[in-house]
Amino acid sequence: MAMNRLSRRGSLDRDVIRDIDGQIWTVLGHIQPKDRVIAFLKYIPAKGGRWSRDDAQYDRIFWGGAQSVTEGMGQISSKYLHDDPHFGTVLPSVPIAHIARHYMPEARLKEIAELGARDILEERALRLAEILSDSTGIDLASFGVAGSLVWRAHDLSYSDINMCVYGFDESWRLQDAYEQISEDNARVSLREETDWLAAKSRIVSRVPTLNMEDLHPLFARRRGLCLDGQCIGVTPVLRAHEAPILYLTERYEDISSDPIRTTFDVHDASYGLFLPSLYHGESGELDEIDGERASRLMIYEGAFRGLVRVEDRLEVTATLQRVMRPSGEATLYQLMVGTMTGAGREYISLL
Repeated sequence: MAMNRLSRRGSLDRDVIRDIDGQIWTVLGHIQPKDRVIAFLKYIPAKGGRWSRDDAQYDRIFWGGAQSVTEGMGQISSKYLHDDPHFGTVLPSVPIAHIARHYMPEARLKEIAELGARDILEERALRLAEILSDSTGIDLASFGVAGSLVWRAHDLSYSDINMCVYGFDESWRLQDAYEQISEDNARVSLREETDWLAAKSRIVSRVPTLNMEDLHPLFARRRGLCLDGQCIGVTPVLRAHEAPILYLTERYEDISSDPIRTTFDVHDASYGLFLPSLYHGESGELDEIDGERASRLMIYEGAFRGLVRVEDRLEVTATLQRVMRPSGEATLYQLMVGTMTGAGREYISLL
């Protein structure tokens, strides 16, 4: 389901935007300004492109990770590049006035439920949402269908099914129920470890200093579900009022020109399921800030979403940032994984 411009509920992580030039964007994270939508450009109009809708064809230019965003910057018009005061860097974003259509995952799933599924992908998305709702008690309205399905550009021969679950409590309830859901429903199974091989391979290809063995301890924790043998990703999304950081309540300033390597002991992982993933804790002593420690880890690399737990000790290669708060609170330091400048060099691994 689509609306002109931006819907009244505002933009949420994983929403899809079509701009006035016909380009397709995916909203990135829960820290969002009011006059623009921070997003990554995923599809561009292209004659003969693999994806299509309403007789228009599109090529996909985003394939995952900060490095893919960086590589796509050269294809973005200057009107969609903004020197962002919160993040302290130039980011791709769509001004509200340039939004032609706003596709909302929960509205699209409701549409499928009301009008009926038109194909096997829509049928499976709706069926899984119903199973998850029945199994966990989460309202069906708290689920959505994302990716190419939300803007009706999916193809039965190669499109995936991507879904969302909305809400802090709902996301954690689902996260804790995966094993039980697979045990209680004959059509549902847990994703096998081999199903994550492609995801791990993509990370290793983007971060040459990593290997598959480095990723195994973290990815052994990853949970996912398959319906009738087709694996379906369900991304946790915060509602707007649940966002732990409001836009411009903080400003980030890079201290290190290149990513630094340190350890990070995790004390709080409450917002680790979402994007950006936030972890509070303590880094090792950092020479760059005279032996002080960073107290927060922020991750914009979706591949690492939800894999870190309280009391973990991580090895982190990240950009060190000063977090300035206009309210006058004491300055804190954070490690950022997923910056534009550090693309291909930032990561976490479990010690």
